[in-house]
Amino acid sequence: MFKKRKSMAKIVVVFCIAALTSFASIAQAEDGACGGEQYGNHRQHNFKRIAKKLGLTDAQKAQVKAIFQANKDVIKPIYTSLHAEHNNLRALLHADTVDEVAIRTETAKISGIQADLNVNRAKVGIQFRAILTPEQLVILKSLHKKGQHKGETTTTPAE
Repeated sequence: MFKKRKSMAKIVVVFCIAALTSFASIAQAEDGACGGEQYGNHRQHNFKRIAKKLGLTDAQKAQVKAIFQANKDVIKPIYTSLHAEHNNLRALLHADTVDEVAIRTETAKISGIQADLNVNRAKVGIQFRAILTPEQLVILKSLHKKGQHKGETTTTPAE
């Protein structure tokens, strides 16, 4: 009797953890944590931190702001598409049956969209680095190296 109760308790705990994890991911998606206001605030903070470390002039900050603004129209539909495809994949993952072909197809779509974002990130990074002085470029490269050694992902503020 005691073994059955202990076994049942384990099953209940595992089920509760799985349910909480699912609810947390749904809440996170609905809050827009993936590309929403919180994400934008993080990027804004990241830019301010990097701008300070690089010692950007007001003119450089204005140029960077113009680059960001021009890029918004480019990446907004890409992020919208990425969000939609993630929702499609999530639905497939939580379906009553496993459709391996559909999951692989959806995953490939997401990979393509992420590749588009990475190409855009590289292009914007080139534009950003073009406005920096040689001294600022050295500082930026050292910031990237420090981030890589810590296991962090360091990106230029234009991303």
